Amino acid sequence: MAEPRANPYVWATWLSKQLAGEEACRWKLWFRANHTYERIPSGFDVARWTADHTQLLHDRALDLRAQGYTVYLEGQNEFRLRGANGATLAGKADIVAVKGDSAFVVDCKTGKERNSDKLQVLLYMLALPHGPAHCRGRRLGGEVQYREAVVPIAAAKVDDGFRLMVKEAMDIAAAAQAPARTPSASECRFCDVTGADCPERVDEAAAETATDLF
Repeated sequence: MAEPRANPYVWATWLSKQLAGEEACRWKLWFRANHTYERIPSGFDVARWTADHTQLLHDRALDLRAQGYTVYLEGQNEFRLRGANGATLAGKADIVAVKGDSAFVVDCKTGKERNSDKLQVLLYMLALPHGPAHCRGRRLGGEVQYREAVVPIAAAKVDDGFRLMVKEAMDIAAAAQAPARTPSASECRFCDVTGADCPERVDEAAAETATDLF
């Protein structure tokens, strides 16, 4: 069973999926922010992903160094920001590249392109200027690095509208009252919260019924 956290804690990848609409259940964000829990095994090949991701990351870092950038990797780009609502937003960008007044953040993705990838980079662009010394006070650009393509993200995308989206989501995570669950077969299929912690979890697809509508 789940154990309560001392304070709400949100990892950037959790938040990016909510902001992108890839996870509709706000209760899941709240639950993960406020509890540690035993997860359902995903069957995801972590070893293969780690190897592929590491290769992509180091290839991009090598290219950036050849262009004269100072490159900061992973743990060097970690941040933990505690908000006025008591919740912490945490993350660890793959790459931050700095050259003179130019600085941008890179996140490497080995899978297919998703909207949450861009939102994740936007979160890094918002948070990092308040975190590590090499990012402090900078206006960061960003990009998502896929195997075969790069998607640039302009610094101007971190605007008042995006800041408000992040604040509203973090307020949900920090709320004393849990939001309503919105279970469905498609939503719960990729959720790692067990039925012991979410009794409304749906593990079967909707039954097919005959109709005379067509």
